Amino acid sequence: MASTVNAVAVDYAHEDEQGAGELNDVLRMGPFHIALQAAISARGLSLETIQRRLQASGHEVSIASLSYWQRGRSRPERASSLEAVRCLDRILGLPSGSLIALLGPTRPRGRWANHVPGSVPFAALGHSDRSLRVVSDAIDPDTNQRLETISHHQDLHLDAAGRGYRMVVRRVLRARADGADRMLVMNVGDDPKAGQPQFTAGANCRVGRVVHDAEEEMTAAELLFHRPLRVGETYLAEYEIAGTNPEVRVSELTLGFRQPTRECVLQVLFHAEGLPARCYPVWQPQAKQLSRTPRGVDLHSEQRIEPGGSVHIALVDIPAGCYGLRWDWD
Repeated sequence: MASTVNAVAVDYAHEDEQGAGELNDVLRMGPFHIALQAAISARGLSLETIQRRLQASGHEVSIASLSYWQRGRSRPERASSLEAVRCLDRILGLPSGSLIALLGPTRPRGRWANHVPGSVPFAALGHSDRSLRVVSDAIDPDTNQRLETISHHQDLHLDAAGRGYRMVVRRVLRARADGADRMLVMNVGDDPKAGQPQFTAGANCRVGRVVHDAEEEMTAAELLFHRPLRVGETYLAEYEIAGTNPEVRVSELTLGFRQPTRECVLQVLFHAEGLPARCYPVWQPQAKQLSRTPRGVDLHSEQRIEPGGSVHIALVDIPAGCYGLRWDWD
């Protein structure tokens, strides 16, 4: 550790005057992300090194967050993040308060300037303020606003008792901004004794941070792509969600879309010894508010259960809202 500190001190001492002048200018004028980028460049430190030094000072900041801050994709706003920014002044050899002074007033949380047209807030899909606070303390809740969903296919597999479940999901996405490299998935259950569901990554992604709120029976998972996307680029990702110890019979598969979506296919695969009496589609454009029926959905007719025990609903060009299937066991 001593040799590293000495090397940094020598670099500071031999920094050329022109570079120092440019850094001082951007520290006075901002914006924050340009100043942070300039300071990191001037000191010649990697994001990995900065993260380690922050961690050694008691501040947990991911490399992805540091990268977003210096590229202007997000900015520190939580109290813990602001303390980390003050520590960055020391790590980067800046006058105390240099970076935090460029942040200005805190912006409203849960909003992204370039939101998808036609999108709705999480609350419109039934998520509580409490759940959103739990998620936003660990994961950016507006991550998915950097993406648009072209296709969403989801299969729900049930056991003979109708309790044990496994959901297999395949999504095709398109990046709305350079650097989009992850998506947020939120799962809400209706069995308080079931515990936390398990997320398993499939093709082209891996599981990142996972947040569970037992009181709201909500689990949110961050699925990380293998690479950042370019604006307009498409990406296919697969993942699974499985119940760990369900005690209540599953009677509904509902999916909430915050954004308009081109195609959605939801399928339930019942066990041959556990078929429901009937099944029908449901649609809710916003929580507790029914509206006109979307194209391709007949809310007054039952869905046919195939001889093999499967039933599905296929939707195209759908607005934001909740879509799904509901069934009666007897």
